[in-house]
Amino acid sequence: MEALFALLVGGWAVWSFIHENRKRGQRWKDAVASCGFEMVEAPGSFKARAGPVEVQLEGSGDKSRPTQIVVVAPAPPDFQKMVIRPQPALHWVREIEVGDESFDDMFIIDGPVQLVFALLDAETRRLLSNPRFEKQMKISYGEIRAVVTDEKVAEVLRLLLDVCKRFAPPIEVRRRLAENARQDPMPGVRLQNLLLLVRELPGDPATAEALRAACSDSSPEIRLRAAKELGAEGRDVLLELAQSLEVDTVSAEAVSILDRELPFERMTAILDGALSRRRHRTGLACLEAIGRSGATAAVGALSKVMAARESGELAPAAAEALGATGSPAAEPPLIQALQGDRGDLRVAAANALARVGSTAAVLPLKEAAERSLLDLELRRAARQSIAEIQSRVQGASPGQLSLAGTEAGQLSLSETEAGQLSLTEDPAGQLSLPPEERSPWPK
Repeated sequence: MEALFALLVGGWAVWSFIHENRKRGQRWKDAVASCGFEMVEAPGSFKARAGPVEVQLEGSGDKSRPTQIVVVAPAPPDFQKMVIRPQPALHWVREIEVGDESFDDMFIIDGPVQLVFALLDAETRRLLSNPRFEKQMKISYGEIRAVVTDEKVAEVLRLLLDVCKRFAPPIEVRRRLAENARQDPMPGVRLQNLLLLVRELPGDPATAEALRAACSDSSPEIRLRAAKELGAEGRDVLLELAQSLEVDTVSAEAVSILDRELPFERMTAILDGALSRRRHRTGLACLEAIGRSGATAAVGALSKVMAARESGELAPAAAEALGATGSPAAEPPLIQALQGDRGDLRVAAANALARVGSTAAVLPLKEAAERSLLDLELRRAARQSIAEIQSRVQGASPGQLSLAGTEAGQLSLSETEAGQLSLTEDPAGQLSLPPEERSPWPK
């Protein structure tokens, strides 16, 4: 009885398997027929063809999605080297990013870069991201594959065929890249296509055309990159970006690129706008450019920023820019900054005096360090600045600095040991470092 029962159960299982396979086979036939394909072979799997396009349906080994669809269709050269597959849950490195963040997060992309970017335009990305694929679609070795439930074979097959149409040759790669740089709805994709053209096809007419078109792009970042690559032709765009202050990082880079090409009055106008609108990066770029400008009015403009309370974090940068001017006129405002209550500004002023300071700055530097015994950064900066000033005094030996006994504030060579600083024995302001006293400054 038990043997008979086991035989019946086994027979039922075999019959169910055959019946299910027949049902699946019929669904496959109906699916390919609905897409205009004709069956060409069916030994264990189903193959169908419509012109040059071939479809193969086979078991996937996945119980939840038992059908695998494989489509092979005409494609451009090197398409077999292109790989697009679902991104795993944990991933660290991306091979290629096309600039569409959601698409880049969804897939791992690899292959010939120009071909990849040319093919993955907005419509193709939309098709590949279709939720009906349920993240089970991939492209490799020239084949497009998807794993699906039996009920979805027909609709997923149609989707795959639509993808194949996007890859159908002939593909003019350069034209596609230029079109993507101009027309893609995603700014990141437009930028990546533009950069690819610049990097790999720098002298191509399509690249020049794309750069000129990009100067009118809605994205400030793209306008910046295009204008930068166009050189003198893009100067007006750079000037517009520098003055707009729309995006701080963009305006800052535009200022840095233009640098001395910007008239001094226009540079200070941009700086005023950056200060009022709190565009920190642009403000820094302006200060650096003014410090390098060589303009006679640079010291006054930088001193004003350094002294203004609303300058905030830009005040130390203004002090550094004063040092970069190389002008003797920068010394008085820097010495005054040493006497303030902002630690970061005092350090910046001390560092700047290393470049523009004269012997008149030595005593204020030393006094500033002595007033801030716990500020090691300031003490180091003051010591280094004094050493730099000393090195500019003709004939001085390393470490030998003293205030002469003739007139207060004069610097002369001391006959004492290296590193000693002494004042004249004039009762007014007498100060000395005896030989046996070690300097409290950190080494």
